[in-house]
This record gives sequence, structure tokens and C-alpha cells, in this order.
Amino acid sequence: MNEEIANAMLIKRARKEILRSLRLFYPSDINLRSLQVSVADIEEHHLKVDLSYLIDKGYVVWTNREPNQNWKDRNYRITAAGMERLDKIVVDPALEP
Repeated sequence: MNEEIANAMLIKRARKEILRSLRLFYPSDINLRSLQVSVADIEEHHLKVDLSYLIDKGYVVWTNREPNQNWKDRNYRITAAGMERLDKIVVDPALEP
């Protein structure tokens, strides 16, 4: 397996792990510190990038929006679209193995 494929698989695994962790709290939200405990093997930089990606895709929302709020102080919640993705009702090639 080449390095690019291995890296893509790690990214997909991390994004699905984030969604699975958020699903445990649905319909409530979770603060970043609690999420970090749930996904301890994901480095902070990658967690920030993956959360931003999942928000852009509509799978996650940032629930406590305040002007100029540091991303570490935000709360996150999985959306209905994120739940459908995890339940494989909707297929997303960016998250499939």
C-alpha cells in the first residue's frame, strides 16, 4: 500500500471516529475538551482540520457561536446528515474505506 492511500485511510478513519463520538451525545452537543478525550489518538491539529471539514460538509455544527471565539471553546453537535452518513443511509466517498 502506498503512502498516499495509507494517509487517506487514516483521514477517513479519524473523521468517522469524530462522528461516532459526537453521535454518543446526540441530540446534545459536546465541548471540544470532551471530544478530545473521546478521540485521544487524533492530534489536535488534525482534529481542528477534520472538524472544519465535517462542518463544511454539513455533518457537524458549531453550537455556541460567539464573535472571535477560539475553536477550543466551541461546542459541537452531529447533524441529521452526519447521523445518516454513519447509519449508511447516505454514502459519501470521502468517508468510505
